[in-house]
Amino acid sequence: METIGIIGYGSMADMMVQKWLERGVLHARQLMIHTRSDTERLHQLKETYQDVNICSLDDISASCDVVFVCVPPLAVLDVLDQLRPAKKALHIVSVAAAVTLEKLMQYTNQPVSRYIPTLTSAVGTGVSLVAHGETAGQEARERLHRLLSAFSIVREVEENRFDAASNLTSSSPGFIAAIFEEMARAAVRNSELSLDEAYECLTYALLGTGKLLVERGLTFAETVERVATKGGITGEGAAVIQQQAPQMFDDLFTQTMKKYDQLKSQIDEADKHH
Repeated sequence: METIGIIGYGSMADMMVQKWLERGVLHARQLMIHTRSDTERLHQLKETYQDVNICSLDDISASCDVVFVCVPPLAVLDVLDQLRPAKKALHIVSVAAAVTLEKLMQYTNQPVSRYIPTLTSAVGTGVSLVAHGETAGQEARERLHRLLSAFSIVREVEENRFDAASNLTSSSPGFIAAIFEEMARAAVRNSELSLDEAYECLTYALLGTGKLLVERGLTFAETVERVATKGGITGEGAAVIQQQAPQMFDDLFTQTMKKYDQLKSQIDEADKHH
């Protein structure tokens, strides 16, 4: 029976663990968790699933088959340093942005992969991005794919496309929420609607649009066509977006890619002083 280690227990780690346990993919006794902060989230998990092991890093490196490193980017290399004396083959999966496979492989001789989760997996959907180091064998890759498939669509992406793809999977729920927050506020400024009414209308419109796209296989362009009759009101609004949104989204990608580069530089700097 395989044993899964989790290092760090923030919201993404909790999402993964809860999904595996809810769906019966893993039993609580197969999970070993190490975290430096004793959070309410961890207490709730332990209350619901008494068999989950809260343990040391040494226990994880001695017993686990795969370990998910769920700590902030600048803490990843320290964790790998402490995992070095693993006594058995241990597939290390880093969940951090900007810590490259090359950097991971400098710090461990164990097989490594990167995984970018998405908050939408909390409701059993969304795309999990995965990239593997060349040392990760077929068996390790398949096991990771199976674990992540429990709550998401798994897509293997070349690492040089990882950051842009992360904007579309991991960050996009935040971007989408920011866009529709502004749309709701514009509705209030330009009408008699209350903010709560605007939120409700938009929330269900988002849910329904997502279902149409997925269940009917519609593209974004086809959806615009279906709603926007010739010379009608929706077409007027869509034209405003098509005119003004490209610049906003170009700026979004410019800023986020710059941030990834800054983070990579900080990690390189920390590596030099390690």
